[in-house]
Amino acid sequence: MKRILAALLAAAICVPVAGCGNTNTGDNTGSTGGEGGSADKLVVWTLAEDLKDFAAYYTEKTGVQVDVNVIAPADYPTKLTTALGSRSSEADIIVGEPQMLPDFFDAGFFADLSEFDAAAQEKLVSYIYDAGLDSNGVLRALSYQVTPGSVIYRRDLATEVFGTDDPDAIGEMFSSYDAILDTAEKLDAAGYSIFGDTGALRWFANADSPWVKDGVLQMTDSRLGYLDTAVALYQNEYVAFAPEWSAAWYASMAGELPVNAGWSELDDVAEGTPTTQVFAYVMPSWGALTIRDNAQDNKGKFGVAKGISSFFGGGTFIGVNEFSERKEAAMDFVEFCTLNEETAQWWIEQSDGDIVSMKSVLEANKDYENPSFGNQKTYEFFTKEAEAVDYSLITRYDTAIGDAFGQAIEAVQKQEKTKEQALSDFYMEINAIYPEITTPEQ
Repeated sequence: MKRILAALLAAAICVPVAGCGNTNTGDNTGSTGGEGGSADKLVVWTLAEDLKDFAAYYTEKTGVQVDVNVIAPADYPTKLTTALGSRSSEADIIVGEPQMLPDFFDAGFFADLSEFDAAAQEKLVSYIYDAGLDSNGVLRALSYQVTPGSVIYRRDLATEVFGTDDPDAIGEMFSSYDAILDTAEKLDAAGYSIFGDTGALRWFANADSPWVKDGVLQMTDSRLGYLDTAVALYQNEYVAFAPEWSAAWYASMAGELPVNAGWSELDDVAEGTPTTQVFAYVMPSWGALTIRDNAQDNKGKFGVAKGISSFFGGGTFIGVNEFSERKEAAMDFVEFCTLNEETAQWWIEQSDGDIVSMKSVLEANKDYENPSFGNQKTYEFFTKEAEAVDYSLITRYDTAIGDAFGQAIEAVQKQEKTKEQALSDFYMEINAIYPEITTPEQ
């Protein structure tokens, strides 16, 4: 990489004066304290802790110091919009999650990365390149990771209930909403819960169509099937009633948990409460790391399988602040993090399992047998799922619409509203938030 070589040369001739970059990786990241970077120091604003590791590795390789300011995801869009709306040059490298990128691009915050266009198309999983394009097809951001989805299931329970733990066989059991209901019924008969809660189904909401197309809300049969299946799972008590991110949900990865613990801490559950075990989790690839780290004695008892559709969730996309005074150096950092094979292999090892976006490195690791998942070749699986992601199904409206639809489903589950009333109220809410969208009742 030309820029890396230039940085190495600069580091080699740098004299020991204040502000000169150093290779001490123990103290080269942290809050910027409100100060912008100098000629030999870059400043990163991010919502992901990962970039602290990348910054330290970049300093180790180049001698260029990188200060990383990690901002809470809930605060990040406002902070970035406020600062860059005033053309602040404080941050050199900025990031965004996929649902944030369209607005950031339209606001002119992310610099043109077209010089990396050919390399990105050649080297990276296609949806990463697609996500980094603005509405005019100009490359603005890239990611070092892919976050394809899967159904993560308990192999031991699968063998007990279904007589097989084969990923292809389990995938068939999650290939449609009807199949999921049938699977849930069989698990319930054996004393197990198919999911922690019905929110697991939301990842399949974009199975066949974007939420909005040509200004019209797409209320497809698949989305109505999602509603009906979620209600059936809830009302038949086929789930554990342990919401994602609750104490009970984390505990379920290690074994038994109380039924209907909800958001309560486990020590608050009454003695004698019935227990269950959760069979499956529908999550992006980073969810596999969450399960691995909470499985305790169940580590090694999980597998990954395909669900109703291929999907992805989250991911950190890196770009350069349009108003940075160090664009050239900032672009070198972006290239180092996203288009460098050595960096990608380092990140696989450093993260202990993250799925990188570089196709050649994924290919090089496809035969790795993951001990946390029954020695399954998880890189091979996630590579196929990442390549199957259709980014055209993603819109800037997805988060708000998905949240509103989830609330509508919850109201039907709890019998607070009929299906018809919940849908009518959902359409009214979308009309209020996005008047430009036509809904079925208009």
